[in-house]
Amino acid sequence: MSKKTLYFDNILDYTIAAATENGRLAACDAEKEDGSVKQGNIYRGVITAVQSGMQAAFVDCGLERNCFLPADDVSPCCPKDYRAERLQFKEGDEVVVQVVKPPAGKKGAKVTTRLSFAGKSVIYLPETDFVGVSHKITDSELKQSLVKEAARAKRQGEGIVIRSAAPFSTYGDIVAELNYLRKLYEKALNNKKRGLIYADYSLPLRVLRDNDIKNISEIIIGSEKIFNEIKDILPLMPDSEKINVQLYAGGRDMLDEYGVLKQIIAAVSPRVEIEGGANLVIERTEALTVIDVNTGGFTGGDNLEETVYQTNLAAAREIARQVKLRNIGGIVVVDFIDMKQDRHRQSLAYELNKALQKDSAQCKVLPMSDFGLIEFTRRRTGKGIGEKLTMPCSRCGGKGYVPSGDAVLIAIRAEVLRLLSGGAPCVEVVADCETAERASASESLSRSLRERFPSATVTVTADAALAAGEFTCRAAKHSHTTANTKIIY
Repeated sequence: MSKKTLYFDNILDYTIAAATENGRLAACDAEKEDGSVKQGNIYRGVITAVQSGMQAAFVDCGLERNCFLPADDVSPCCPKDYRAERLQFKEGDEVVVQVVKPPAGKKGAKVTTRLSFAGKSVIYLPETDFVGVSHKITDSELKQSLVKEAARAKRQGEGIVIRSAAPFSTYGDIVAELNYLRKLYEKALNNKKRGLIYADYSLPLRVLRDNDIKNISEIIIGSEKIFNEIKDILPLMPDSEKINVQLYAGGRDMLDEYGVLKQIIAAVSPRVEIEGGANLVIERTEALTVIDVNTGGFTGGDNLEETVYQTNLAAAREIARQVKLRNIGGIVVVDFIDMKQDRHRQSLAYELNKALQKDSAQCKVLPMSDFGLIEFTRRRTGKGIGEKLTMPCSRCGGKGYVPSGDAVLIAIRAEVLRLLSGGAPCVEVVADCETAERASASESLSRSLRERFPSATVTVTADAALAAGEFTCRAAKHSHTTANTKIIY
């Protein structure tokens, strides 16, 4: 297995995390530092309504929208005897809940009272009497051994799920981590205020927690704050001493210099090129995600059926990579190129299922239909990178998507830094009116540029002829101002 290189950086108001394997983007995520609701956060809230017909309750946690609490997500240890069969919560009851799915669109967060605290080796379930083992651990003898260790470590009424990293930890490591997670639980419960009572780890620490340390060769960090955070936590992780951790000291945008930024931008594009000339078109809708497979410039051999089969196989492998990279959840429908032979149709479904099994999110694949469609589901694990870095297009009435204002500023910052690091004393940015206004008003943009090139000058000029998100940057010896020009710094 090829080893990963991890990248972390603070860009404007975002924390960006990315992973590459052999230089190719394998995973990426972005988290805005605005106090938004995150999966794993725990809140103390109040029941505002009980809907017997929906077998659910709504909880006011002090967020923009009330949280949705299904009856099946209520712990047997909940103070009230609240079950799918007997909804006995009433308005005004206090309840402690954990976010399972962050808010999306017009929907509030989905929550549960079955609290869990994830560590490197174990997931601690303080109120659920259960012992489980990660499905990635397939050795039956190892599974039995881990179950016995978990049962020995847990207390009555508690639950433990052994994670895939556990076989590399000693029993003492597991017990120490379990005691730490118990303290987190106790600290959360002792917080009696309404609202947020426990926040999950920062994005970089979650990435380290959820990745196999043995498969990481290098960590490159563009923020001194994140660098110090990683340097403090890494020595506590087994087998981390071989990882090369470096703080980026260049003048350019770190992700841009290493070729990662352009791959992240490509990961929100609907069109994906496949080796050989074929391509995918990925479109998300309110109910599901649709993927179309096209031959494009793929020619293959003289046999049309074999050419189509090979194109579909390459597409299946790329689809598995893309749904993980983009964190696409829910129902996915793939329109493969028609094939006549049943063995090819069955083989394709098998290859897609095999590729999806490498994903940590649970997937279920159905056989190919008579129309050449394969449907599969992937467990939702929060917003994908496309939802975070795009927004509905104002020019087409929301029928399409363009880069969000923040995403455009990130791209402008990278291009400006590239020109300044090349020796330009001044950079002139020309952008659409909305982007120009946003760039001139962004304190985080001006601060991040000034910190690296304090003596340079950067201006932005609004051009009404440009479409939303369009911009150009050019190096100049002196700034040239017009009535529509503003100084970024």
